[in-house]
Amino acid sequence: MGSYFDLSYLIKTFPIILSYVHTSLLITFVAAVCGLALGSLVALIRINKLAVLDKLAAIYISFIRGTPFLVQLFLAYFGLPELMQKIGYQSIRDIPALFYVFLVFSLHAGAYIAEIIRSAILAVDKGQLEAAYSVGMSAIQAYIRIVLPQAFTIAIPTICNIIISTLKGTSLVFNVGVIDMMRKADLMGANSHRSLELYINVAIIYILLVFIISKLSTLIEKRQVAYAQTSQL
Repeated sequence: MGSYFDLSYLIKTFPIILSYVHTSLLITFVAAVCGLALGSLVALIRINKLAVLDKLAAIYISFIRGTPFLVQLFLAYFGLPELMQKIGYQSIRDIPALFYVFLVFSLHAGAYIAEIIRSAILAVDKGQLEAAYSVGMSAIQAYIRIVLPQAFTIAIPTICNIIISTLKGTSLVFNVGVIDMMRKADLMGANSHRSLELYINVAIIYILLVFIISKLSTLIEKRQVAYAQTSQL
């Protein structure tokens, strides 16, 4: 058994792999915050059909949803610097790889969140908006106080799935030179020839993180439901 699987090595290397979890968490956090902001903006643009912006938003969403994530990452990391150098920005190569990772993950999450929020806003009873106008609220007040709280309540479970998908997607960032848990496991496995134990460690950490995010999502959803109920007219 020991020649194929070494439990002591798994336990010994777990803290080492865990010490790189901050990279995955940072990428996920940035992508979630930026993606939520971008997605909300794009959703409102599409709902209100703002001329040229609506067409650009549709193209953006179609591109993100229609191409593999790794292709998007390579286009940003390898293609964008080439393009920028052609137009005179020679210092573009000095930008760290993590910047491109943040950019692509945020754009990727934003495209999916935009469609989620758009559907959620459309699912809110239009009578709620009309009632808000009838008591003198402006459009901005009506959306902030009435529509969006209910829409986010509807969208929370699906947004949580996007965040979980983003977290798991961080396992691909080693392809552009960012050292994360997967890359560290890969490097250690090449030296020790104990890749199985190391990848099990990575799997355990991801499972724990997904469990925590799911629990937080449930808690936020319950609080948001309570807030939305008190916000209704």
